[in-house]
Amino acid sequence: MRVVRTRHGARVVQDGLIVSEVRDRPGPTHALFDVLAAAVAAFAPGPRAAVLGFAAGGVVAPLRALGFAHPLRAVDLDLWAVPLFEELSRPWCGEVRIEAGDALAWLTRGRARYDAILEDLSGRVAGEVTKPAVSLGPLPAAMARRLTPRGVAVTNVLPVPGWPWRRLLERLAAPHAAAQVLELEHWENRVLVAGATLEPARRAAARLRRALEALGSREARAFRLRTLRRRLE
Repeated sequence: MRVVRTRHGARVVQDGLIVSEVRDRPGPTHALFDVLAAAVAAFAPGPRAAVLGFAAGGVVAPLRALGFAHPLRAVDLDLWAVPLFEELSRPWCGEVRIEAGDALAWLTRGRARYDAILEDLSGRVAGEVTKPAVSLGPLPAAMARRLTPRGVAVTNVLPVPGWPWRRLLERLAAPHAAAQVLELEHWENRVLVAGATLEPARRAAARLRRALEALGSREARAFRLRTLRRRLE
């Protein structure tokens, strides 16, 4: 991985892909991190939020710019990019507590419930950036158990070799009663929003768009949100 300094901070890049975008002040990244942050800010029913897969904290600047000033708990296996976050964002980021560790183990041993859990984990398989095995295994259920009754799980869904999009999204949404999918104009990724209950997709899309417009993000008109309708077993 390499760090590229930008006008408003820095970008972490791996094999041409943006892994994280960290700013020196609150504001939009004009990247996927804006969508993830806006989903948390728009849909979390309360102040308690956790981030699984922190990297350099790309979601923090848009979250804070959106007025989500609440404490953040974060965990990542590798904290090598955290010093970059500390350098650029610590003076203004508020309470952000970052721990080294496995996301599943971290969730399993804790008891606190969260209004939003953002899952932004990734791994490499045959040279491709994809979701790690734990994301398709026990992690979604562990996330569901740690949500408040109206809490939301927001997952950055990367392509997984051998998994068609529908099957992949259904697998990640399986522990939740309701799920919606964000399809993005500028990104191959999908964003899955899931929980015990969600507002209708049209209202959710309008809420998310307002958040992105308030942020000043170029992603505000570059997504489509739909309900994930799962096939009956």
